[in-house]
Amino acid sequence: MAPFEGASRADDASERLMTARRRFFTVWALVGAGLLMVAGAYVLNLLAMPLGIVLWTIVIVFLLREPVARFERWGIPRLYGTGLAYVLLFALLGLVSYVIFSPQIGVGVQFRELLDAVPGYVRSLTSLFNDLYARYSDYLQDETVRRWVNSAADSLLSFTSGLAGSSATTLFAAGTSIANVFVTVGFALVIAFWMLIDLPRLGAEVRRLFGPRYADDLRMLHASATRVMGGYIVGTVVQCTIIGVCCGVLFTLLGVEGPAALGVICGLMNIIPIVGPWIGGVLAAVMTLFNSPILALAALLGTIVVQQLVYTFVSPRIMSNAVDIHPALTFLVLLAGSAVGNLMGGLMGALVGALLSIPVVAMAKSVFVYYFERGTHRRIVSPEGVFFKGAETTDDAFDPLMDATGAKSARAAARRAHGERSAGHATAGTPPADDGEGSRASTEPDGSTD
Repeated sequence: MAPFEGASRADDASERLMTARRRFFTVWALVGAGLLMVAGAYVLNLLAMPLGIVLWTIVIVFLLREPVARFERWGIPRLYGTGLAYVLLFALLGLVSYVIFSPQIGVGVQFRELLDAVPGYVRSLTSLFNDLYARYSDYLQDETVRRWVNSAADSLLSFTSGLAGSSATTLFAAGTSIANVFVTVGFALVIAFWMLIDLPRLGAEVRRLFGPRYADDLRMLHASATRVMGGYIVGTVVQCTIIGVCCGVLFTLLGVEGPAALGVICGLMNIIPIVGPWIGGVLAAVMTLFNSPILALAALLGTIVVQQLVYTFVSPRIMSNAVDIHPALTFLVLLAGSAVGNLMGGLMGALVGALLSIPVVAMAKSVFVYYFERGTHRRIVSPEGVFFKGAETTDDAFDPLMDATGAKSARAAARRAHGERSAGHATAGTPPADDGEGSRASTEPDGSTD
């Protein structure tokens, strides 16, 4: 028995040693991960300007690639088409600048007035609570509750008063940040101009560089980038503009204070999915609550109606299947993107980070689906999926490229429409005209070109 006992003790000692090693490596792995995060934050801060130029270049290219391609289809050379697209872009920016800085509209003045009015709203809210407490004092006998509420109201009042008093410093800091953004966007505009001119040739050169072996990979990346990045960025800008303008007109008709400023807030908050669209309406309702509760309710309901109309009739046409991310993942992605953007470029960086975080993750999801299904020969996308939801297939075969790009339903719809037209021509006794729609749907998953 002694040899067996000695062997058992040796095994126990070996197991303890292995456990200690695993714990040691785990601890140091966590320490290393923390150091890498700190180093990554330092590098991001150091490279804020170059990365900002790259991000803004991507945004500008995806905003203008479709107008430039349309001008080219109309017979306008790509150089002149790109210049025309830039002229239209600058005209739109000039119109926005006029809306913000003109004395007739005075959005900046309205923002300052809203900021100065916040302490008054806090005082009114505190007075309202005290009146309610006095009216229902029989039910609210706990004096601790009243002291707690008064203390919270005093703290909020002090914070808002300090915020209003330091608005000049805040505006100076915002002006510095905006100046940095102008420099970044200026470089991005120059780079994007030449990228837009050479975009088709650049795509062909990349395909020649990687060769036929990686043709499917490049097709997947092109389709995902076009569908996700282009669709989401353009769709978000259009949605924000429509909602901001419509809400501003609504608040003007209702007589809400600072209608243009509140319209801008509603438009910008639309970037945040799910909860963002409610923020502008709730803010407008709070601003008018003490003047007229009916007006506050009308402002809130009107904002909701505007947003729902845009989401029902506009979003399906401009967004289609651009982004399909679970709401829980959306919140995490927004927080992470906003934090990274704030680290790189302050408030404007946080806004751009929040805008780009969702399409970046959606594209990463497409890449993961493609390589997972191609490598394992198993379909991860399902109609009942949570994070990987997709269209249902009619047979056991599936296409990783179609699942990754989310274009299977569009391709099937195109085939059905082509079949219906063919059947109609056959019934009429005339041969169907080949418009190439089916071939385009099968060769280009996203239905687009460079």
